[in-house]
Amino acid sequence: MIPPTLLAQARQARQLRATMSAFLPSGLLVDPAWDMMLDLFIAAGMGEQLRVKDLILLSGESPASAMRRIDRLQEADLLVRHADPDDHRRVRIGLTARGHNAMAAMLANLFDTGDDRQTAPAARSFRPDPLDPGDRGKP
Repeated sequence: MIPPTLLAQARQARQLRATMSAFLPSGLLVDPAWDMMLDLFIAAGMGEQLRVKDLILLSGESPASAMRRIDRLQEADLLVRHADPDDHRRVRIGLTARGHNAMAAMLANLFDTGDDRQTAPAARSFRPDPLDPGDRGKP
C-alpha cells in the first residue's frame, strides 16, 4: 500500500520530468531508469501492473536499450518480471520489495514536506571552490 501523499509525490516527480523536457533540448536531461522506476511505482500505487512492452514504450528508448536497462534494474533486485497468467506471451513487470522501498525513501526525501523527522542527505554544490587569490589570471 502506497500512501496517497507518496503517490502524489511520484506523480509530481514524473510531471517535473515532462516539464523539464518542454524547456530543454530533447534528450538532454533524461534518465530512463528513473522514469521506469517512477512509472512502476505509480502503477503499483494505482493497483495496476505494467507489461514489459508498456515500460519500453514509456521509456522513450529503443527496445534494445530499454531491455538492457530493464535487465540492469532486475540484476540490482529493483524489479521483477513474471509471465502474465492470462497470456503467457506477455511479461508483467513490477517493483521488488527493495525497489519499492528505495523509491519510497527517495520520494520521501525528494520533496520538502516540512517534516523534520526525515532529513535528506546534504546536497552537494555544483559551484567550483573559490579560486586562490594567487591563481587569478592563470589558466
